[in-house]
Amino acid sequence: MPGIDFRQARSQVRLAEVLGLIGWEACQRWAEQARGPCPVHGSRGPGSRSFGAHLGRGVWHCFVCGAGGNVLDLYAAVTRQPLHAAVLDLYGRLGRAVPWLPRPALRERRADSGEKSTMVDQ
Repeated sequence: MPGIDFRQARSQVRLAEVLGLIGWEACQRWAEQARGPCPVHGSRGPGSRSFGAHLGRGVWHCFVCGAGGNVLDLYAAVTRQPLHAAVLDLYGRLGRAVPWLPRPALRERRADSGEKSTMVDQ
């Protein structure tokens, strides 16, 4: 399975896009921050502010269940999918091309990790 360039994916998808996609609505909002019910553990109170999102930095945290992370982590947690599958699903729903790692980068990373090469030393 080809590798996803998660760094590029995080920079291409905005937290506000994912929050809109999952139907989340803020109870409070100021500047680039928003608070409301947690979409991960499903708090439902009308005034629930357990979930905090910093839209500018693309990070989030729930002060009740302790979940948190970046935009990709949020989509994976809400859809209850592994990160790789969640990114494929997210990009499909957004109608965008998945940012794949180029093949040479995969080989270089394997060499750096100490995996044996199939090439014969000369």
